[in-house]
Amino acid sequence: MCLRRIGRWTLVATIVFLVTPEIFGAGKDKVKGIHRLQARVEELARSFPGTIGVYARNIETGAEVGYKADELFPMASVYKISIMVQVFREVDAGRLSLNDRVELGKPDRRLGSGLFTYMTPGLKPTLHDLLMMMIAVSDNEATDKLLSMVGAKNVTATMRALGIRDIRVDRPTSDLIADWLAYSDPSFRNVSLAQMIAHSDVFEKMTPEQFERGSKAFTEDPRDHASPRGMSELLVKIFHSEAASEKSCQDMLEILKLQQFNDRIPRYLPEGTPVAHKTGEIGYTRNDAGIIYAGDQHIVVAIFALRASGDVPEQETYQRAGEIARAIYDYFQYGD
Repeated sequence: MCLRRIGRWTLVATIVFLVTPEIFGAGKDKVKGIHRLQARVEELARSFPGTIGVYARNIETGAEVGYKADELFPMASVYKISIMVQVFREVDAGRLSLNDRVELGKPDRRLGSGLFTYMTPGLKPTLHDLLMMMIAVSDNEATDKLLSMVGAKNVTATMRALGIRDIRVDRPTSDLIADWLAYSDPSFRNVSLAQMIAHSDVFEKMTPEQFERGSKAFTEDPRDHASPRGMSELLVKIFHSEAASEKSCQDMLEILKLQQFNDRIPRYLPEGTPVAHKTGEIGYTRNDAGIIYAGDQHIVVAIFALRASGDVPEQETYQRAGEIARAIYDYFQYGD
């Protein structure tokens, strides 16, 4: 009996000795691979003429990389993801309905992105229509209408309730743009929104000096900021149906997949790769955050970029974001 036990343990020890180096070797290779990805992400971010914050995580495995992932950046229109979450939570609570119709009048018109401001006043889209327009074409009129219904303080409070510290929402897009313009030229403080809309060529008349002054001051304003990690955490909570009800979270993901501006994260991904994401831009800010659907894997990515000056071409920002996203995609999809 003792001899058999010794023989059995000898066999087990032999198997462990033969197999363990391969297991350990595979683990080391994987660690080396993620380190190489980390190095590549840092290289791409550091060589950009400006500042880039990156956070990415394989939702299934938890493997992650980041660069300046916890620094705060202006969200620009990426903050519309958090507004969408609050609207769906209000729907879940029965205080709003996706079928509610909301009239858009002339006072609702806004500067910046979107289509509603060019349509005849009196249109009555549903709440769901407003959500789709806010995300898919970054419509500012839809955004401010929705934010007026749920409240910026409530959006930030929900982020805290979800355990996310690094997202704060403070202003509608009308105030965001007005503040940026006023930082560029204080005389804009005396110009009403209606007057600016009537003379929307105001952006074209800005001097490079005004643009730089406004963009830098806007970046230093702590309002409506988030970290790449914080925004990614919100997207993961949507993916796991933790940000609202399961149905609402699935609806949010489907809306995010309708995004029409695909010049950043999706830029260099294989054709047809689904990405549920939201872009944002104002001044020197060029952001994108979303979830890449890579076969049976899902990769959350947030890339927040600030150009160093107006001399840095926008296309260079988009290309760098696309290169970072592709490096992340390739590692998690194909391995090192």
